[in-house]
Amino acid sequence: MPANSQTHRNRVLIVTFDGLRPDMVDDATMPNLTAFAERGVRMAESRAVFPTETRVNQASLVTGCWPERHGIVANVFADPDAGLDGLTNSGDDDDLLALMAALDGKLVDVPVLGEILAGHGRALAVVGSGTAGGTRILHHRAEALDGFRLSLYRPDRSVPPARIDAVLDQIGPIPAEIIPALDRLTYATDVYLEYVEPVLRPDVSILWFFEPDLVYHYKGVGTPESVAALSHADRQFGRILDHWSADPALQIVTLSDHGHVTMAGEPVDVLEALQTHGFRAGRAFARNIDMVVNLSRVGGITIRDGDPGLRNDVVDWLHAQPWVGPVLTSDHRDTLHFDDFRIGHRRVPDVVFSTTSEQADNDFGWPGLAVSGAARLPAGAGNHGGLHRVELHNWFAAGGSAFRVGHVDRAPCGIPDVLPTVLDVLGLPVPETVQGRVLAPALADVHLFDADCNEHTLADELGRHGVSVSDVGGRRYINGEVAR
Repeated sequence: MPANSQTHRNRVLIVTFDGLRPDMVDDATMPNLTAFAERGVRMAESRAVFPTETRVNQASLVTGCWPERHGIVANVFADPDAGLDGLTNSGDDDDLLALMAALDGKLVDVPVLGEILAGHGRALAVVGSGTAGGTRILHHRAEALDGFRLSLYRPDRSVPPARIDAVLDQIGPIPAEIIPALDRLTYATDVYLEYVEPVLRPDVSILWFFEPDLVYHYKGVGTPESVAALSHADRQFGRILDHWSADPALQIVTLSDHGHVTMAGEPVDVLEALQTHGFRAGRAFARNIDMVVNLSRVGGITIRDGDPGLRNDVVDWLHAQPWVGPVLTSDHRDTLHFDDFRIGHRRVPDVVFSTTSEQADNDFGWPGLAVSGAARLPAGAGNHGGLHRVELHNWFAAGGSAFRVGHVDRAPCGIPDVLPTVLDVLGLPVPETVQGRVLAPALADVHLFDADCNEHTLADELGRHGVSVSDVGGRRYINGEVAR
């Protein structure tokens, strides 16, 4: 029996503030979230999964696994089993559907939250104001399970159609996309409070707020626009708390999927740099293309047939670039290794690398600067994906009768631990496929301590780059890059 016994049937709401930095949560800007964390339990040393990108961490949220097992290894990736020439942008629902069609419907390699709940007669509902692909990842089996999934970006890809029509009739049309997406946060909250809760009353709901991620990306970290978006998101969360007071069975988990650093200087065009050096690089494989390249804050290079000689040449070239930080491969002696970061999977590129970063403040006093490869973002924009501590440190706090009161837990934990903890709160067993751990010290009626934490530094053999990690009970949490 799970450790958390219950006299009533618990339900869980997971509210995710995409991209929220924990150091930006305070009583002045986000008083509702601050008070919620103070009344409940805050996991002060929670870590996102690397790469610190949204869809990677969304997959970890709904599988309880690291990328090595679930297979969403980046926001953009190639699957050798799919037979597709180019890269799959997992935020694009058309790309995801093409990938799933090529793989007979299989998007990830393990059971997901919606399937696990359905196996016990329980239901999941998802309302996402983020990308349509990301919303699908949160509940990609909704069609088969007759589940509820609403994407504000793609209502036409939301299910079931009759319920989506009912939402649009009741709540009204979805607001236009603008930055910051304040009206869409309000709309998503309206859908949850006025339809999902009273009509569906699911066992687990996921409400995904696209802010502050969107405003960080296009207006910057700490700008007046980003502070206004944080405050608006907090007001919507306050509306949820007003409803919550009338439902003692509802447990609330609040999260972010990563933090943001500020892009310093002009972005790097890695594809052009590789081509200038003489590599036959492109965005998709063709007769004259030997490698497929993608770079935002973290980059991936997939080499035709995994040619080890060409891979070694690429690694040597990357090490010579002043804008390249840690480099990872499966086994190259002069790099960090995939297995140490739990990203080894058939979809992972042959070479993964992060751009350089530093701890210095941006123009608004917020630490974390990095080189970007995302030309679509303006100078001074926020970005994420790499190994800076600011990117890896995610928000995580929970409240309700199932959780401890007024407690701050400082043991390292991470997004893969959310699913097993939620299942425990629901009184359900944790499947063997799950890699995360039940966060027993966070639960109200369990007073256990985690296994000892072993913090140490990983480095390549030449000592170019070091990354601090914490091992707890057989799980590894990445703290961030350290100065060498």
